[in-house]
Amino acid sequence: REHEWFKQDLPKYLFPEDPSYSSTMIDDEALKEVCEKFECAEEEVLSYLYSQNHQDPLVVVYHLIIDNRRIMNEIKDFYLATSPPDSFLDDHNLSRPHPERVPFLVAEAPHQGVRRVKWHLGIRSQSRPNDITAEVCQAIKQLDYEWKVVNPYYLRVRSKNPVTSAYSKMSLQLYQVDCKTYLLDFRSTD
Repeated sequence: REHEWFKQDLPKYLFPEDPSYSSTMIDDEALKEVCEKFECAEEEVLSYLYSQNHQDPLVVVYHLIIDNRRIMNEIKDFYLATSPPDSFLDDHNLSRPHPERVPFLVAEAPHQGVRRVKWHLGIRSQSRPNDITAEVCQAIKQLDYEWKVVNPYYLRVRSKNPVTSAYSKMSLQLYQVDCKTYLLDFRSTD
């Protein structure tokens, strides 16, 4: 929670101006889930929520939990069995989003009803996380790169250019996209 990443330059989509995010109405289930995951007191989370510090990690996690629950409810609603429509162009069909367009990322510009498709940059895999990490380490070793294990799913890698003696650096991080899919993200670092 003390990492610099949590403290600055978070994307705007993490701070929606949605009226459902009222700071006067607290979702008790989300509050308890944050407290369990981060082993903190409810009072601590509440103090951050009321302080309007949108970049505090506890506040970000709280809102992500609420967003995730809302998204799951929208997906459930999408797949409910219904009778065929009388007309393909009925109003209720037009208002229901395609599952790929469920709002994982809300457009930063204040366009009404316009949402971005979820993009993944990196390599997606349905293998187990340990298998993915083992393959990555094997490839890094074959390329004769140097690496540092930050945690089991996050590596910092560097390679020395034999001509300039400068290092090329990157980080590799494994994310869970859904219950059976993982994403290996590559990022160039300085």
